[in-house]
Parts: sequence; C-alpha cells; structure tokens
Amino acid sequence: MAMNPNELFYAGYNPMPWYNGHNDYWIMRALNAEKQAEKKKQEDAKKGIIEMSMPLCCEGCIMKVHKKLKTMDGVASVECDQLKQKVIVKGDANPEAVLKKARKINKRADFWKEKK
Repeated sequence: MAMNPNELFYAGYNPMPWYNGHNDYWIMRALNAEKQAEKKKQEDAKKGIIEMSMPLCCEGCIMKVHKKLKTMDGVASVECDQLKQKVIVKGDANPEAVLKKARKINKRADFWKEKK
C-alpha cells in the first residue's frame, strides 16, 4: 500500500529534525547563527592587519616603506603590492601610528577602502 508523504512524516519519518514543518522561524534562526559565526571568524582573521593605499612607483619606494615600517613596535611583517598600490602591515601595532609613519614616507598614504 502506497503511503502519502504526510503519513510518512507522522509515522516518525523526519528528514530534518530542526524543522517541524510548521514554522520557518527555526530555519531562519539556524541560518542567522551560521552567518554570525562566519562574520565573527572573518573579523578575527582581520585583527592585526592594517591595509593602506600608498603610491609605490618603484622598487626604491617599496624598500623605503619596508625599512621605515618594519622598525615600528608591534609590526610583525610588511607586504607591498605595487600593482594595487597597497601596503599590508601585520602585527599588533596601533593603526593610527602606522598611518602617521606612512604619511611621513608619502603624504598620500591612507587606509585602504574596499570597492563595492
């Protein structure tokens, strides 16, 4: 005898234990919890990273930036991307102090703004 899908549900067959078939609130709550966890993970990964835009025209500019920023307290590493005109400073240094030092190197230095 063929069973109706509803009869399967009431006979104890429940493919999704977190969803009872009547209320979408539980689905939305589970999805929001996943999004919040992912957002927190991204924020934790971003901690200690300072991104700045700075004109880097040649290898001399890159070496100058490395030399000046690497000597600061709390700076673990300095990465320069000449194509994107971007400098990434990793460590636990104060972002305002790093920007101030970068502006002494080049007055057009600023925090990196993501294009949306």
